[in-house]
Order: sequence, then structure tokens, then C-alpha cells
Amino acid sequence: MIIDIRRGRGGAAARRFALGTALLGTVAAGCRPRPAPPAEPVRREVEPPPLAPVLSPWPGTLATALRAAESGRYDDADRTLLEFSLKHARSPEGAESDFWRALLKTDPANNNVSAREQLALLDGYLGNGPTAPRYAEAQILRRIVETSDSTRALLAAVRASAEAREKARDEEIRRLNDLYDRTAAELDRIKRRLAPKP
Repeated sequence: MIIDIRRGRGGAAARRFALGTALLGTVAAGCRPRPAPPAEPVRREVEPPPLAPVLSPWPGTLATALRAAESGRYDDADRTLLEFSLKHARSPEGAESDFWRALLKTDPANNNVSAREQLALLDGYLGNGPTAPRYAEAQILRRIVETSDSTRALLAAVRASAEAREKARDEEIRRLNDLYDRTAAELDRIKRRLAPKP
């Protein structure tokens, strides 16, 4: 039903009703949530593709040194490891190279090295402190070298003592043989002198 608010009875009420409805509609329209402003696009950082891993020359260097050592060329193995160690000083691979140098120097088949040189290399490695990758192994190896050197020195002293005893015994036997020969010769002279003359 449409009410004409300009005429008839109830015109004032109808006008108020229409005005209230219009006002209510306006208020209701104002209470409606406004659409949110468009969101900014999410920017995702794109990570660059990973670089190809740089291959360390250490495995190849170690393999070369071990092949040289297995064929008895300990000097070549030491030179290879020393060059690597100098090029990669203060790196884990450089420290590993120092350890392998010391290890190959302690190989019993490596006859061209003294216990003093072995201990010096191990002490140099151990000087890096307990953070060195093979610190415990180097300590054990150092004790083995010390024990081996002490045993070698003791064995040399025992051999020298045995040789001295053997030399003294040989000299005593030679002296006794000489004494026996002189005594036998003297007895033969005495027998000839005492023998009846024909």
C-alpha cells in the first residue's frame, strides 16, 4: 500500500514513518562494513638457486699421497701433503693434511725419518689445541712414538751391553787360549829338557 504523505489523514504520521525509514536505511547503510582496501600483493623473496658445491681438492690430494706411500715414495707423499697444508693453512683440510703427514712419518716402513722428526710433526699438530679434528688420535700416536722410541733406545742399550759382554768374553777366551798355548809350549820344553838323553 502506498501512502501519499501530502494529503489525507495520518499525513504527519506517514511523513514521520517515511522519514524514519529513510533515516534508518541511511544509518543501516552507514553501519555496513566497507569493503577492505585491496591488499598489497605479498612479495615473496625468491632465493637464488643454490650454487654448485665447490669440490674440495683434499680427497684427491690424500689419495695421491697414499698411493705414493704405498709404493714406498714417502718423500713424495710428504711433499704432496706439505704443499696442500701450506695452500690451505688454518682450514680443516689443512689440519687434516698435517695429521696425515705425521701419520705417514710414523709408518714403520718409512725408514728415512727419526723419532725426533715424528714427534716434532705430532707436536706441531697438537699445538692447534683440542679443537683440531684428530687431536685425540694425534695424542695416542704421539704416545706410541714415544714408547717405540724408548723401546728402541732400550733395545740398542741391551744390544750394546750384550755386544760388550760378548766382546769381553771373546777377549777372555782369546787370552785363555794364548795362555794355554804358552803353557803347552812351556810344558813341551820342560818335557824335552827332562827327557833322558840317549
